[in-house]
Amino acid sequence: MEAEVRAHTFQPRDLVGGDVVLNLVNTVTARNAEPVDWLDGYARLLDWAELAGAFPAADLAHLRSETVAHPRTAARALTRVQELRETIWELLTAIVTGQSPPPGALVGLQTHWRTAIARASLRPLDEHIATVLPVEASGLDYLTHALALHAVRLLGDVSLSRLRVCAGRQCGWFYLDTSKAGRRRWCDMATCGNAEKTRRHRARP
Repeated sequence: MEAEVRAHTFQPRDLVGGDVVLNLVNTVTARNAEPVDWLDGYARLLDWAELAGAFPAADLAHLRSETVAHPRTAARALTRVQELRETIWELLTAIVTGQSPPPGALVGLQTHWRTAIARASLRPLDEHIATVLPVEASGLDYLTHALALHAVRLLGDVSLSRLRVCAGRQCGWFYLDTSKAGRRRWCDMATCGNAEKTRRHRARP
């Protein structure tokens, strides 16, 4: 999907997907109108990752140092994150519309997953065996690898019957509907929900 790249300061209100992978996909806003990509650089990606709270602070600090030392490598790594994001978007879109997953998107996610798992290891963690991804093994591709692994878990474990796309006119964000009735229409009632209410009120004769 073609999108205008625009600088953005991430805020907690930008993380309404209910899952870090959905929040990654939502770093492109207004997909149902004129898409805008908020990831205008690797440093911005790190700002998002820090706010998301899904990655160790020490690993993100290491990546910030690497970004300064290797800006071109960081730029290429950002491109791979964006490619992964769009691959996941294709798969999620197919799910919510009841279509078969695009074969190219499946292959794309599988490629990212295989690359990630090759850099991971199995270690004992809290009386379990866990897949651990050391930041040193992935370098500036750490976020791509971590998100690819998480995306595969999300698509395999989460009840995707609760996956929704916001009904907002300039949104298109994905979110998990955790409401009891399962009838949530908006990514956030305080933003898209209220905007739609205002629009309807103004449209009344």
